[in-house]
Amino acid sequence: MASYNKSEAQEWAWDTLKGQWTTLVTPFTPDNQVDLEGMKRNVRHVRNLGTVGAGCTWNMGEFWSLSHNERIQVMDAVAEAAESSWPIGAHVTSTNANEMISLAQHAEDQGFDLLIVAPPYMATKTEDQVIEYVRLLADNTDLAIMFYNSPQFGIIMSPYGMGQLCSIPNVVGVKEASFNQQISIETHLSLGKDHVISTPDEWIYFKGQELGIQQQVMFANTSDWRFDVVGANNYVQWINRACKGDLDEKIYDTKLRRLKELSDTWWTKTQTKYNGALPVAMVKHWAELMGMSGGSVRPPLFDLSPVEKSELREELEPLKPKPPVIPAVPTQTRSSWLDGNNNFASGMLLMVSVQNMEEAMEAEQGGADIVDVKNLQEALVGSGHPNIVKAVRGIMPVEKHVSVTLGVVPNQPGTVAMAVYAAAMMDATSVKVGFQEAEYDQAVEVLKESRMALEGFNCKLVGSVFADNELFEKGLDPLCMVDLAKDGECDGWLIDTLTKDGRNLFDFMSEPILKDMVLRGKEMGMSTALSGHLKLADLDELARINPDIVGVRGAVCGNGERDRAVAWEAVAEFKRQVDLRKSGEVDVHDGEVIPVSGSNGWVVIDGRGKSCAGVIAALTKQVEMDRESFVEAILADALNIYDVSLWAEKSGHEVLTKRSDPDGTTRVLIRP
Repeated sequence: MASYNKSEAQEWAWDTLKGQWTTLVTPFTPDNQVDLEGMKRNVRHVRNLGTVGAGCTWNMGEFWSLSHNERIQVMDAVAEAAESSWPIGAHVTSTNANEMISLAQHAEDQGFDLLIVAPPYMATKTEDQVIEYVRLLADNTDLAIMFYNSPQFGIIMSPYGMGQLCSIPNVVGVKEASFNQQISIETHLSLGKDHVISTPDEWIYFKGQELGIQQQVMFANTSDWRFDVVGANNYVQWINRACKGDLDEKIYDTKLRRLKELSDTWWTKTQTKYNGALPVAMVKHWAELMGMSGGSVRPPLFDLSPVEKSELREELEPLKPKPPVIPAVPTQTRSSWLDGNNNFASGMLLMVSVQNMEEAMEAEQGGADIVDVKNLQEALVGSGHPNIVKAVRGIMPVEKHVSVTLGVVPNQPGTVAMAVYAAAMMDATSVKVGFQEAEYDQAVEVLKESRMALEGFNCKLVGSVFADNELFEKGLDPLCMVDLAKDGECDGWLIDTLTKDGRNLFDFMSEPILKDMVLRGKEMGMSTALSGHLKLADLDELARINPDIVGVRGAVCGNGERDRAVAWEAVAEFKRQVDLRKSGEVDVHDGEVIPVSGSNGWVVIDGRGKSCAGVIAALTKQVEMDRESFVEAILADALNIYDVSLWAEKSGHEVLTKRSDPDGTTRVLIRP
């Protein structure tokens, strides 16, 4: 709930509506659904830019293409991401007055601080109609209201009409976006001393110096997330200072003007192309290039063409601000690799291999759990350049996992250990050390030296062999992977392929063999990962094996070709298909029947939010210590449920019952 009552709305607005407030795009998934997780990521992104607050489902948020329920969902996502600690506003304009009031009341219930309303397009032709429409809203909410004056709604209010609106008690001001400088100036001069007036363009600050106008808040979607990146928020800093009367023209000229000119050029070009329609497609693609979630637009709007996207990327890239380079230091702040957090919670996590920052942003936008940096030009599994690793780590949220591939390493323990140390210094979550033609004992020595190099770092050591090593004269047997990882003191292991001739992992190793290896790895508490030219068609087999991590590249690149660029839409679809199998919506076990029963009074292992490896390792340890007591595992992942059952069967334990709880979890009761 807002921290003020209706009579205090104006005072609250004067105190709170200051500096840079952003307006958010509404991202869509590849199947044209609202991307709620992307919406949350966008909120976190703009918060990290230093913006004061944000509004959702405005014009650029495509509110006119959203159903009533979708607007509710967007509000809920924004409120969740704001965490009741960051001011948020909801645009509630509707041609249906009851829906407008419903949206307003929902916003109030969800803790929104501000409402934005514009004339109901099509119906309103006079200022009196607009005034009574806004008054109806004001009578049905205690929240502060900003009126939105824009020609996109079919009528532009005069300064006098806006004065009438501001006489309504909880109408605290106007976003004056008429694109008419005279109306903006008159509105500021006539109303700006008593109400919050915001013109969403930087010209108002320069003109204000001449006229004595002081604008205290900027509501704009042409700004912050289009001009700034985390660590280099020049625009937000400039606006926040300008809102206090400190207009630094030198900073604007040196760090912002060229970006603004490019923005204006593309805005005009795309708006002109469609006879004045809002350039939402351009803005959303721009947002993606700056690290946000965007997606396509909905009809009747059109997306940018591939040529236009390429041209915008080429023109924007040299102008993007560069965050300062901060020397990497060992860190212990990231969550553990296996023991459960929201970002690394359970099995079948998606690892996407990338070659540069652009691909990393595509992977992150698509929902990849782990971004893996490699270099395909150096070798089929070549090592990425340190500058690329640092850049990718720099743009990834701290809670995101970034893996470094060292590829096939030489039998030179010191050299490999130095490379492993470098990966840890760059704050990589994990580093993969791969073996092709090597003796077992040599590989163990390399891994142990690598382990020593990681002492004091929160970076995991992952050993790797290749399923197609049999094709090489001295190829290390991939069946030794579990033992090699154990003897080499690894935190986890990966099986990949080297040949990229159309064959994949399952052409060299069977599902039962891989399943047995994964279970053995999990019993030892190691993370388990499978890769090797995997495709969507392999997901059922992968789900039955249920490794902790599934690694892909070609399957999430344009046209499914690994030498093409990673595309966020393909990543999102692969992730969606993985999640369908994890939730059990796609049953890969031929309709297994789960008996339901009740019980209590035994050792309980809570596996919610834990990886399958962590759960099985905990179960293994428990039954090794105590073979008399029953043990119950609480599980939320369909694949983990199956794996725990299979582990019990293979270990000679008896699964007595599986029962479902009201919260959707399943309790598996096991007798050792």
